[in-house]
Amino acid sequence: MAISSHLRRKIADFDPVRDDKTITQFCKEEGISRQTFHNLKDRVAKHGRAGILPDSTAPKNPARKYTDADRQAVFDARVALKQQGLDYGPISIHYHLLDTVGPDRTPSRPTIAAWLNKAGLVDANARKRPRSSYKRFARDYVCELWQIDAVVYRLFDVAHTQVTIYQVIDDASRFDVGTKAFKLPENGSDARTTLNEAFARYRKPQEILSDNSEAFATYHRGRLSATEVWLAEQGVMAIAGFAPTTQGKDERAHRTLVQFLDARTPTTFAELEAAIDIYREVYNTQRHHQSLRVGKMHITPQQAWESFPQAESPTDPLDPDVIWQRVVDYNLAHNPLAQPPAKKNDPGEAATSPKVETVRAITTPGTSHTDAPTIDPRDAAENYRFDVPVELEVNRHGTVPVCGYSLYIGLRFKSRKLFSVVTPDNVAEFYTAHDGEFLFSVPLPIRLTHRPAGGQININLVEGMKHRQPPKLRPDLSKPRPKKHKPDQ
Repeated sequence: MAISSHLRRKIADFDPVRDDKTITQFCKEEGISRQTFHNLKDRVAKHGRAGILPDSTAPKNPARKYTDADRQAVFDARVALKQQGLDYGPISIHYHLLDTVGPDRTPSRPTIAAWLNKAGLVDANARKRPRSSYKRFARDYVCELWQIDAVVYRLFDVAHTQVTIYQVIDDASRFDVGTKAFKLPENGSDARTTLNEAFARYRKPQEILSDNSEAFATYHRGRLSATEVWLAEQGVMAIAGFAPTTQGKDERAHRTLVQFLDARTPTTFAELEAAIDIYREVYNTQRHHQSLRVGKMHITPQQAWESFPQAESPTDPLDPDVIWQRVVDYNLAHNPLAQPPAKKNDPGEAATSPKVETVRAITTPGTSHTDAPTIDPRDAAENYRFDVPVELEVNRHGTVPVCGYSLYIGLRFKSRKLFSVVTPDNVAEFYTAHDGEFLFSVPLPIRLTHRPAGGQININLVEGMKHRQPPKLRPDLSKPRPKKHKPDQ
């Protein structure tokens, strides 16, 4: 309860010897607790007579009062950021005002968001998961891992000339170590040129993460690309993931880059190169990255590059036998029909088929990537038996029709084109058309362990089947079909 100033003075002036009264008696007479008495006594002993009066109840950080000029500055900052091709959300506006008008007149992010929403300046976006629900996945050291990916961009000339832009991002700091444009479609030669310039300007990372295109990493398909061989000579390990979201940091950087370039509408290749140079400067040194948070503030990739711990750069080339053995081990583990190649150190040989020619296996510099299937469609047509089409397509539900059965092979393979071939021992083998890798096989005629209810049949129910990545078998959807009882006569 609140204590009056009169009572506070009596507590401060109380002396048990002079007043011939105990503390307990005094507290009982005044209707206060001993704890309150001692708290005030301690306060007076620490601050003197000034401690008799209570502290001010005013907030330490009072709510700021903003004027219409401050609100207009937020709207102007949004327009300026949008015209420059930069992000113009509440966080971006907040840091833009911090750098231009200072912290005294910069509203908080929620205040900016409320003003934009009230003014109808919020772009309609799909509802997203809260940012706090995401788990940050990144390396801890700078130059421990780089990500490389290419994006196709069209110039603003009459012909809408198509160019290829390679982006290389450091995984830990998000620092752009190399963004470079080329006139040719995606190829290994230009990718190596981009990486080589980044190595010379900064230093070598320990690993390079890319997708499975012919220009980058192809060890998932049983062979080494020219880029992988070159990186091994530099002492850098090339790695790749199955899903495209593995390169999520680079994919997100594509959107930032394209938005920045579209605001400048380059019509010539020289204008594009100049705009890319400006982009790297703004992205690395001026743009506060929302994934790089230190305390309560977001920092720039340049600040993260300089302050985060550094990984040691490789100095010795990687052993070619070890690199090739990784290809062989991977394909033997994921492809039940794989056979070890005759030449382990030949980067043009395919671990899944000895028939693949070197010119098809290694990326040809200056040309766009092409499929290098391990099964020839002409061979499949010659071996046509049973009622199995040579070319099939997985529907959007992840099923494919085989001999009257709708086999569910997994949603991750939906809308994929397949080639089929029937072996002399009556086994239907299916290969993905985009890379020619073995996907699954079923003995003919098809026999099921049991027939579930419904039209789809999980491929796990086919006797003798083999699948590279079989889908999960859900018992509630794959239980035996109930028997029909005949009505009583």
